[in-house]
Amino acid sequence: MAGDQTSSVTDEITNILGREILGGLFPPGATLLGEEEICARFDASRSAAREAVKILSAKGLLLTRPRRGSRIRPLKDWNFLDPSVLGWLRASATPRHFITELLEVRLAFECEAAALAASRNNADEIAAIREAFEAMRAASSGQGDPVSSDAAFHEAVLAATGNRFFLPLSALIHTALQYSVPTTNALFGHPVGDLDAHGKVLRAIEAGDAARARKAMHDMLSEVLARVRTAVELTGAS
Repeated sequence: MAGDQTSSVTDEITNILGREILGGLFPPGATLLGEEEICARFDASRSAAREAVKILSAKGLLLTRPRRGSRIRPLKDWNFLDPSVLGWLRASATPRHFITELLEVRLAFECEAAALAASRNNADEIAAIREAFEAMRAASSGQGDPVSSDAAFHEAVLAATGNRFFLPLSALIHTALQYSVPTTNALFGHPVGDLDAHGKVLRAIEAGDAARARKAMHDMLSEVLARVRTAVELTGAS
């Protein structure tokens, strides 16, 4: 029971400090609260405070040195692919800025991922993309989750590249869609991601046409980005 309590307090400290760091309360180069200050603020044990600092350090946010406390690391060291870091950033960023950043980085790698998936032409991996697309179609008529099916489609494309270095980017896509799908679907007026656009990506990959797959993915993401940038108001972000 005591172990569970410590874990719960550690999670609370980690999440609150993580949100404060990502929100700019503790900017890069700043000194984080000392161990005693953390204990006092959260009515926590030293072990809970130390564990929270270790977790934040492991995510690239803190540099800890004996007897010198913890400093916030430069932005370039932060692990933005970590689901918790993405969640803390989401909590502090404005919806338009956060969604725009996510779409810009997705444009940088998902287009090439679609092209590679077409080039590799792995039947089992392409079948998984098709399965995810059918789940999106079902979700459009209320028979499934529009976010998880959309995420499954894009994650399946990454897996179909045959390149292991694309796989960690799944966390980024999952968080991006979790946060942005209610907003972008509201902008386009449909309950699930653009089935026609996703279908074009799928058919190009199934045809083994790398150039067409790259263009289809680029067109789809670019259109969403353009809508987000020009929308008078964004709704649905949570």
